[in-house]
Amino acid sequence: MKVKQTYSPEEKVRMVLEGLTYPDGIAKYCRSKGIRDTLFYKWKNQLEKNAKMVFAPQAKESAVEVRLRNELSKKDTIISELVAENLALKKKDGI
Repeated sequence: MKVKQTYSPEEKVRMVLEGLTYPDGIAKYCRSKGIRDTLFYKWKNQLEKNAKMVFAPQAKESAVEVRLRNELSKKDTIISELVAENLALKKKDGI
């Protein structure tokens, strides 16, 4: 039984770009990489569809988002301090 290979997003982009410039054609490239050409074209279409997001201006965080992010950071700090204190007390009491 053949194990299904999974590819990271970076690998998919690299393979699509390599395949498009492969001198012997996409079908031969796909065979050399052990993938179906239908999968290659699916990745290619996804890349083309989402490529505009690479060049789109990044949205700035709103003041509310910044405030919420800061609050979350403070809560994370407090939680980690409480957990450390709890572990120290358990260790002290032999629990």
